[in-house]
Amino acid sequence: MTSPGGLLPPVGLEIPCSSHAADVPLKIDAVGMVQLDFKGGIRLRVESNIGGGVGGVRLKIIGEEYSADHPMLGRVTLSQADIDTTPLSLLEIVSATPQTFRNTLFHDFILSIEKFPGSDEPVVLANTKTMTTLNNSLRVFPPQGDVYQMQEPVSFAPIGNPGRVVAQLMNLPITRSHNP
Repeated sequence: MTSPGGLLPPVGLEIPCSSHAADVPLKIDAVGMVQLDFKGGIRLRVESNIGGGVGGVRLKIIGEEYSADHPMLGRVTLSQADIDTTPLSLLEIVSATPQTFRNTLFHDFILSIEKFPGSDEPVVLANTKTMTTLNNSLRVFPPQGDVYQMQEPVSFAPIGNPGRVVAQLMNLPITRSHNP
């Protein structure tokens, strides 16, 4: 899985990971806080090497989706936005001995809620700014049961109306495992 003579995966490699995030707090203006258990996955592709420092690679998210079922909201889905403006993610070597990596992932999401409170109609929202998840103490890459933390809450608004925030993802402690 690593480049010959190195610690990093080679350019072009695609890396699928399953993911799970339990008790995720989602604040919806119409009802307050709800808790969701998201399951799904992410697929990364190694795009290029990072020059300088100890080393690293740039990663592109080429597929990502998580879903949760909720008694009031129905199916709630976070899926990769259809935009190519999301920054490339990073996998950096922090230390060669002991082997330690920092993996910073940048996400742009569409949030679909099957039964939006107040209307019981489906609603599709977009994040108002790019979300970052991070694990800065990976011992192996791809991850094997490692937890990534969202760096700050992320707001969601109707597509085309980013000033009208109606929901906020407060935290997303997501466990990722390589899934070859």
